[in-house]
Amino acid sequence: MSYSIAFSQAIEIILYISIKSEEEQSKYSSIQSISEKLNMPIPSVKRLVGLLKNEGLITSKTGISGGLMLMKKTQDITLFDIFKAIEGSKAMFKFYQGFDVSKFEHAQQVEKQLNQVSDLLNEAEQAMLEVLKKKTVWEIMED
Repeated sequence: MSYSIAFSQAIEIILYISIKSEEEQSKYSSIQSISEKLNMPIPSVKRLVGLLKNEGLITSKTGISGGLMLMKKTQDITLFDIFKAIEGSKAMFKFYQGFDVSKFEHAQQVEKQLNQVSDLLNEAEQAMLEVLKKKTVWEIMED
């Protein structure tokens, strides 16, 4: 019923790349350095980087002076962008569909209550997504 920690790890990767490019005046960060500094296994970093690249948030350059860099300014990257890259469009709350309401004396009332719960959970998830859409990486860095 919850999202993976990959979302928070992806935020950390984006923040790390941005901070390192500002501090060192270097456009690129290596997967190795991200793995070491953020204490994430290299395969996990590679997987997350692949998802972020697919969403157009970062790019990579091969070679000795290569690595990863942001494709957009931090002012243009929302937490929702990162969330979408990592989690896709899967629902946070999965509602059990096999409930047999016909076993209840007031089946119609039970079904109505179940629908209300489902609607409430969907509303809660939409509210969370709206919050993520309003917060940029730049705002996090400036706070």
